[in-house]
Amino acid sequence: MSAPRTEIIAEARDLGYAYRPGQFAVRHLDFQLRRGEVFGLLGRNGAGKTTTVRLLTTLLPPTEGGGRLFGKELVACGRAERARLGVVLQSESLDFVSVERNLRLYAFLWGVDRETAKSRSEEMLELFELGPMRERKPWALSGGERRRFQVARELMHDMELLFLDEPTVGLDALTRSRILDYLATRARSGLSIVFTTHILHEADRLCDRIGVMSEGRLRAVGPPSEIKRAYRGARTVEAEFERALSGPEGQELEALLARDGDGFSWIERRDDLLLFQAANAEALVASLARWAGSRGVEMTRIAVREATLEEAFVHLVSEGPAPELGLARRRS
Repeated sequence: MSAPRTEIIAEARDLGYAYRPGQFAVRHLDFQLRRGEVFGLLGRNGAGKTTTVRLLTTLLPPTEGGGRLFGKELVACGRAERARLGVVLQSESLDFVSVERNLRLYAFLWGVDRETAKSRSEEMLELFELGPMRERKPWALSGGERRRFQVARELMHDMELLFLDEPTVGLDALTRSRILDYLATRARSGLSIVFTTHILHEADRLCDRIGVMSEGRLRAVGPPSEIKRAYRGARTVEAEFERALSGPEGQELEALLARDGDGFSWIERRDDLLLFQAANAEALVASLARWAGSRGVEMTRIAVREATLEEAFVHLVSEGPAPELGLARRRS
């Protein structure tokens, strides 16, 4: 049974950090994270994702605003709160004992008993495909292997909130898929996760909500489906007919689509196939069906390609949020 997602684990309230007066890395962050929720932070390099993670893990003190971690103000948090966290940053910290001993040692340092550490290390070695490297030193691993080891090590201890900063960088598609499945299982058991990534389909698959960051600010916050619906822009429609359209039929249909289409543009035109983009794809599909029925032309296939998170992301970081969604506050 999934854990109830009502308890607030972490929150940011007008949170910001300036490297020097007037030069902000992040500013005016407002969001909450609930128990068992996976929250994705998306943004280009330099958008402020890593700084946000460092603020919420108390590695950086805020220079404006505030926030809470497990109900306690960020500036008052100490060892007790940090003991309830797991953190995987992009920087590496590698030791000189073997991969297997490293995993068990890490568990021991966090108070995990010997038998649990043993079974959990075997689970992590299998999940992250590190079994053949168990006797090697971490610094002797390849870049992708070191990243897998780094994430596996952090998952050796029990925690309530896990921060993963680009955890799947350099990993192959199969390994990424296995890790995402594992994280989803842990979230269903009550683990809260903050997940930053450049791989947008990962966020779409794993995250309950996402925050899109640009120039240090959250441009939108909401479930992936809401973000895609609000910022999807033009979508692609493909319509295929049972026969080639006559010249007059083609001209009539082109005029109809150009007239009724919102942001309409052609991708490909053939006598029996139309491929185009429009923001009001559903309305044009209905117009196409009515036109074909009135002309006695059978449509053998019609398809609308659903909006992707990538399209919504590009729209947000290039044009800014749509005012009707109201997912993130905008400030000067």
